[in-house]
Amino acid sequence: MHGTAATTEPVPAAIGRTFPTLLATSLTGRVVTLPDDAEGEVSLIVLAFLESASSMEESWSGPFTGAFTTNSRVKTYLVAVVEDNLIGRSLADRISRGLRGGVPPAQHDMVLTIPGDIERCRRAYAIKDASLAHIYLLDGRGIIRWMERGTATPEGLDTLVGTARTMLEALIE
Repeated sequence: MHGTAATTEPVPAAIGRTFPTLLATSLTGRVVTLPDDAEGEVSLIVLAFLESASSMEESWSGPFTGAFTTNSRVKTYLVAVVEDNLIGRSLADRISRGLRGGVPPAQHDMVLTIPGDIERCRRAYAIKDASLAHIYLLDGRGIIRWMERGTATPEGLDTLVGTARTMLEALIE
């Protein structure tokens, strides 16, 4: 698989577990800690390790965000993970500059970069293929309620949006 197709194999069994703590910096320079900063919200977290996964990232985040544009209790975080070395810092800066130009300023706090040890990060999130985007839907307590990887499919998007709607109904009750 070259990262262009949707996942056909099961994702590691992490559903029902708390999302591992993620420390990142937003495009505005704010330090974000997930899942803590998303407490009380339904949150989609999309992790990408390579620039080539950005189209996969957008295939999930665009339709998801569009389905909930008027709901302030739903957040979408786009997270780029880059190696923390001289090249990685330069790449993180370049990615941040590129993202700032392509992302509306109102969303800059939701676009994050993590310069760090990619292998350590991959282990923490049970990621075997860094060429794919990895998508996690969290409830208001930071519990993973849905996950996938790769490029969105119509069925996958339907399940993702449906799961988020069910979670929102539970928040209202």
